[in-house]
Amino acid sequence: CLIHFYKRMPVAMKLAVISLVFCCHVAGQRGLGVDYAKDGIDYAKDGVVYAKDGSYGYVPPSLVPTLHSLEQKTEKKISVTCCDKKRAVSKGQCGKGIKCKGICENETEYALIITSNSTSENWCDITSGTVGLRDLGVSGSHGIFNIPLNFINWCRWSVTHSSQISTYPVCCLHPYVYNNVEGVAGTTGVCCAEFGLCP
Repeated sequence: CLIHFYKRMPVAMKLAVISLVFCCHVAGQRGLGVDYAKDGIDYAKDGVVYAKDGSYGYVPPSLVPTLHSLEQKTEKKISVTCCDKKRAVSKGQCGKGIKCKGICENETEYALIITSNSTSENWCDITSGTVGLRDLGVSGSHGIFNIPLNFINWCRWSVTHSSQISTYPVCCLHPYVYNNVEGVAGTTGVCCAEFGLCP
């Protein structure tokens, strides 16, 4: 009965319901994905959605400008793969002062970050259709857009002390770094104090 009612709701009302559920869901969580869902993906407090195993994350449109800013300030080249559905159509690099926005032509408003160390995976195939507006019950076509995959898998080995975040600020979005490197997380952590990524 409730599902039937939900399906008949206008899109704006669906978004309001989703926002309310999202706020209630994240209220008890800490940081950037400490608690992963038992299945699928889980909403972290800052709005980034991580896969259960932490291998990749969905960065919503509201946080993409922050992602791009952190990448441009990062003193390391960041590989970007542009996906059209399940296949890579182009690749590029950003970081070290180079802007990431626009690397993928006709790119989506959201982005994905790859945190896994596996290089043998077909990440375009793995991430296709698993996140995005469709999974939130909002209609929308993504077929004409390219999805940028930003590879920050190197963060786990590059940031072992909070002082290194100023060199690699994009690593604030890596769940292992955020949750395991002392002095990175929380309201007094470097990611909050210097880059505004506060829990």
